[in-house]
Amino acid sequence: MSAVVGHAWVGSVRRAPSGALIVRPSFDTMLLNGRPWALLSEYVENWTNLYDWEFRAADLDEVADADIAGLTSTIRKLSENCVREWVDNIVTLILESRPSRLLELGCGTGLLLRHLYDRIGCYVGADVSRYAVDRIRSARLPRAHAVIAGAHDIDSGQIKRAMSDVMGAGQRPDCVLINNVAQCFPSTEYLASVLSRAIDLVEDDGRVILGDLRHLGLCDEYLDWLVLDEELGSGRFRNEEELFVDPRLIAYFAEIADREVKVSVRAKCMSGDNEITRYRYDMVLYVDAKNEKLTTREMRWEDLSGDRLAALSLLAKVGPVVVTEIPNALLDSRPDSVTANALSAVLEGTGLVVAMSHETPTRLEVRPAGGDIPKTRSMPPRDEPLKRFAARRLPELLRGHLAETFPGARLPEIIVEP
Repeated sequence: MSAVVGHAWVGSVRRAPSGALIVRPSFDTMLLNGRPWALLSEYVENWTNLYDWEFRAADLDEVADADIAGLTSTIRKLSENCVREWVDNIVTLILESRPSRLLELGCGTGLLLRHLYDRIGCYVGADVSRYAVDRIRSARLPRAHAVIAGAHDIDSGQIKRAMSDVMGAGQRPDCVLINNVAQCFPSTEYLASVLSRAIDLVEDDGRVILGDLRHLGLCDEYLDWLVLDEELGSGRFRNEEELFVDPRLIAYFAEIADREVKVSVRAKCMSGDNEITRYRYDMVLYVDAKNEKLTTREMRWEDLSGDRLAALSLLAKVGPVVVTEIPNALLDSRPDSVTANALSAVLEGTGLVVAMSHETPTRLEVRPAGGDIPKTRSMPPRDEPLKRFAARRLPELLRGHLAETFPGARLPEIIVEP
């Protein structure tokens, strides 16, 4: 047991009656800025290697806009039409505020950059994959620059220099984008750190957009859905530890920020029934927003009579309205349920958006764009994938360490305690 206690990654160890060793990781190994930053560093490095391999393995030159490595459902690659719709969905969300200076954390090989470049002023992208960053650099686009950096490097010197070079000295981004990458974050602490610094960085009346978040409140339904899916295959990301996020957690971080932040939880309004439309959502944070407070009418979905979509269309044309308790047809089978896609179609051009309920993830809402001041009472439920990673990885490391220290000895069972 002393050999395990002396390992740099182990904080404490005790022996169970069965003879198994109950281990707790060293506190420093789980910290973002800890030393030696061991388990957290390896977790991030695993994702870096995985995405780098995906980017290199993808035939990116075969189809101009198909470099969607990493944009996979857990079970299979998305169809080409679904990917195009996904791109249109997030691009539309980004362009709502007509940003001129965009910082994207987790930019990949520049899929969104190519769709945004002609409609924004300047762009800085950061990604942990050297291959992805080199592809953006090779395009030699004026007003755009990419650096090799993780999301936790948001206030690093290299990102600051890139922003100064592209945006101008002293200029800050008016939009910080974190899209389809938060699932790789190792912990709530990591998410909170990145989000806090993004809120501090963006200029007044700017936005922080988190796209493709996995909903923690739908995690069990999601896992059940995977088991029932007949096309379950060998998706490369299926066995990776991913972060699931309760939207109330983002609202909580927004509420305790040093700046006024409004939040909007957006449903995925793509057509089709798949992992993205069922179990993911987007979140828009409006930082020190200048928009005026709107006077809205509020009602429940069941209060609308007759053809509810038609009634909603008429209401939306009259003025701002909030409609709550709308059953999501992809997750709720009741007769009056409706899809986010159908709601979005009748709201087009009205200034209203399809939101997800903070409290009930199977319910949709209609709300004005612009978000609301969050009102959270306590820390919401959290997901900690780094702990799952430690429970899997630390026993492997320690058993290897013991095998080297005591060749031929019978190795004990090792269990990681949260």
